Amino acid sequence: MKWSTPAAVCLFASLAWSAVAGAQDTTPAQPITSAPVTSAQQAPAPITSSPTASPGPAAASNKEPERFGGRDGVFRMVVIGDTLARGLGAGLDRLTELDPRIEVIGRNNEASGLARPEVYDWPAALPKILEDGTIDAVIVFLGINDRQPIKVGANRVEFGTPQWQAAYRIKTDSLIRRIKAGGAKVYWLNLPPMGDPQFNSDMRMIADIHRERVSREEGQFLDINADLSAPGGGYTDSDTDEKGKARRLRNKDGINFSRAGNNLLGDLVMSSIRLREGAAELASSKETDEIEAPAEQQVAIAAPPKANSPLFGQSGVDDASVTFEATAITSTPVQNLAPDTSTLGKLGIKVARNSLALRFYRSGEVIGAPRGRFDDFSIPQTPSQ
Repeated sequence: MKWSTPAAVCLFASLAWSAVAGAQDTTPAQPITSAPVTSAQQAPAPITSSPTASPGPAAASNKEPERFGGRDGVFRMVVIGDTLARGLGAGLDRLTELDPRIEVIGRNNEASGLARPEVYDWPAALPKILEDGTIDAVIVFLGINDRQPIKVGANRVEFGTPQWQAAYRIKTDSLIRRIKAGGAKVYWLNLPPMGDPQFNSDMRMIADIHRERVSREEGQFLDINADLSAPGGGYTDSDTDEKGKARRLRNKDGINFSRAGNNLLGDLVMSSIRLREGAAELASSKETDEIEAPAEQQVAIAAPPKANSPLFGQSGVDDASVTFEATAITSTPVQNLAPDTSTLGKLGIKVARNSLALRFYRSGEVIGAPRGRFDDFSIPQTPSQ
């Protein structure tokens, strides 16, 4: 057969297309799989931080956290000053006696101040107090004895004059720098309002110098007078507690504090120190009845309280006087030791008439349990034969 050229071309193209289509239909379907991705293709190279970037959490965790009170966890405070400091130390000691993280040390001289170092020289005494390096803070509370002349060289400058104020600034700076040189923090308490107007005015001048110098030396000036003043400002000798009950804060001299006042002082000062030191107050025993305290706290809480008052007629804390007198000891019949039964009804105690309990209350007579009762521990008697 003879084909024309165009027909041959068409036939050939058709056969070729059929062959290709048949080949595609006879090939089984293959699942589409992605080629394995190498580690270099998984993600772009990590971005490295610059040398000035802040360290990550792991690096920060390597640094030992700062503890309240230093490495041993005990914050030791020395309270120095005059009679005001003595009362404050007593209040702080009562407030913190169940807190094993705090230790209060009292170092006071009733007649001391800064104006008369010949009476007591606090800057000279501080190195000895701070020599062991265990004191974390010094609380200064003084000034009521400083309303007197200051010796400058061979001369004496009168209280309140510009020369006196300049000399007093120097003495205040000396005390602050001695505290800081001993490695302790400075907590200086503002002088409270005073009962006598002229004395109060003089104390305000002294307190202003304290505030100025403590601020200049980067210490902590604790001004808690708003809580110690009358509602309109000024002196007050009393206030009301959290239950609304009236309490006396100051003594009759208009200067020193009562026991309740020293407790309030300690509470205000300790609250300020805890705030600045970042130490939360321990919950009271009433609030933590169901929480077991750590072993070291249990030991500290179980320790007997320290005696605050000196013995044998010396002046005690909170301006209390302690005296001891000999008492004659006489023999007393047993029946005179019996309690008074007239108050039993008021106490809600009911005692049956002519009972063993009533006989005990009236005469102190102790009668054993009837023979054969469960609480009869007498030796049984052998029946006679």
